[in-house]
Amino acid sequence: MIARLRELVRALDGLTASFALTVSEVTSPADVAEVRRLVLEYASAHADTPGVEYMHADAAALPGPYTPPRGGLWLARSADVGVGCVALRPLDDTTAEVKRMYVDPASRGGGVGRALMEALIAGARARGYETLRLGTLEEMTAAQGLYRSLGFAPIERYRPDELIHTRFFELSLT
Repeated sequence: MIARLRELVRALDGLTASFALTVSEVTSPADVAEVRRLVLEYASAHADTPGVEYMHADAAALPGPYTPPRGGLWLARSADVGVGCVALRPLDDTTAEVKRMYVDPASRGGGVGRALMEALIAGARARGYETLRLGTLEEMTAAQGLYRSLGFAPIERYRPDELIHTRFFELSLT
């Protein structure tokens, strides 16, 4: 019986490993296509939100403003399927903006968002940025909790063109 339990534990470990989360910076056209799919999924989930047309335009133009060396895209995969993405866009020489943070609903609550944000923060530091900013819809309270737990603090509106019901955050990288 103990031998059978050990066998089951080994099988479960192998299964868990096959679904292990990986986060990497996007470098291939296939990865860009996967990020595009996720951004369009995000846009579809917020179809009634004013400004959703910008997400569609952003998806069509990828990698667009997120092109290295100053920008970047990160993709989270589980079992070789994209489950989340996030983008870094330069605002000026020392400040960058977090954009298109999205985690597939079935993958939420498992650390995907945190892993994406940690990779993006490391990437922003490596690019020499001193400050990260972001805007998120008021109703996205779980995302706001994540941002706060990573050290982001609420700030005044820095983008006058953003939606009215947007909250803004900033993180010092120095």
